[in-house]
This record gives sequence, structure tokens and C-alpha cells, in this order.
Amino acid sequence: MFGTPSIQENLGYNFMSDDNASKWKGQFLHALQEVQLQVHPSLSAKDDALEYIENLILNLLSSLCASQPHTKQDVEDRVHKNFPDPIDKWAIKEAQNAIKKGNRNSPLVLPVDKIHQLLVREVLGYKIDFQVTVYIVAVLEYIAADILKLTGNYVRNIKHKEITSQDIKVAICADQVLMDMFSQEEEVSMPELEEPIRLESLTYEEIVKDFIFEETQYMRDLNMIIKVFRAPFVKHFPTSKVSV
Repeated sequence: MFGTPSIQENLGYNFMSDDNASKWKGQFLHALQEVQLQVHPSLSAKDDALEYIENLILNLLSSLCASQPHTKQDVEDRVHKNFPDPIDKWAIKEAQNAIKKGNRNSPLVLPVDKIHQLLVREVLGYKIDFQVTVYIVAVLEYIAADILKLTGNYVRNIKHKEITSQDIKVAICADQVLMDMFSQEEEVSMPELEEPIRLESLTYEEIVKDFIFEETQYMRDLNMIIKVFRAPFVKHFPTSKVSV
């Protein structure tokens, strides 16, 4: 997850192929900068941070289009299926609000018209109602704003003024819901410490990163133990209540 986010193929359409990457690369960057300023006006974001968010959003867009949606309900069903609780409900609520406000009063910053054209012409290959695209874009923008808001809170806590891609990775890793969303296709990893370091010599930022790494490793080890021993335990103790 914490390299360059991978873009899944969508029924033959690969967002990151040589032919397609140039059509999408940079399409969201200016809008994402506006979103960042909306949620944290006192901060700025480096180009690598905006590019990282853009790749995450394209990853979600690929996922939403994988079921070849024709209606808003198709998109909503896909969100319920692929997004963890409760972020699925929040994203759907934002999308429904965007639909109700209409085109004139649309709160969306991402380029809906451009995305609609690309979806119809490049990704889906068939016409969809413009409101379907509005719904999709509203979901994407909500997720982007949520990530940027969370990351901005982290950056302010460590007394920085600029959001980097590394800050985004740390913030996502600290939030279980976002972790669940973006680790479905990719393995989550954090840099290992080569040797113990005295806490007194670490900054707040370094302590947070170390804590997140240790917690992530613990959860991975715990999940592995559960997978290995749960089945034999149930077999030998069938009357026991195993809720894990």
C-alpha cells in the first residue's frame, strides 16, 4: 500500500497502462489542492501528497466502475459492498446530498464534466446519466477530503505546515477504517527499525510512526495466529464459542 498505489484493471481497462495513464494523470491535482485548503486552510500540500491522493482516488474509481454501473443505485450497492463500515454510509450520505443540490449548487470541486466524458468514452464504453457520475465523484471527493482532514490533523500535531505523501501514509495507517479500505488489494507495511532507540531521543512524529508500526505488526501476527489455530481449535472443541 505504501509504495505507489496500484490501480486495478477494470474489465480490461487499466488506468495505468501506457495508453491510459496520460489521460488521467493530473486530472484531479488542482481540485485536490482546493479540497485540502477547504479542510485545512492554514496548511499546504506538496505535489507528491496530491499525486498520492490522486492515485488512491483512481484506485477507488476503478473499483466503483468494475461492476459496470448503469444507475446511482448500482454505485451505492458497490460502495456498500467494497467500503468498510461506517465510511460507506458517510460517503453515500455525501453523494445523496450532492445529487439533491443539483448542478447549479453543486458543492463538488473535482472536475465532474471531465470525469463523465472519460468514464463514458474510455472506461465504461456506454452512456450513463450525468447524475451517476455526480454520485461517483461525490464519493471520491468525500474520501479525499476525509484523508486530507485526518492527515492535516496529524501534520498540525507534529507542528508542521506542509502535508507530504509520507504524512498521508502514516495517517491512513493510524485509522482502521481507511486501513481496511486501502489494504484490501495491497499489503500494508511500515519501515522496520534496525535497532532499539531511546524514546527520549525521538520526536513526536517518530514516536507515532514507531507506535503505528508496532501495532500494525502485532495485528498482522495476531491475524496469522488466528488463521493457523482457529480451525483446529474448533475441530477439537466444537461446543466452545469461538467468536474470533
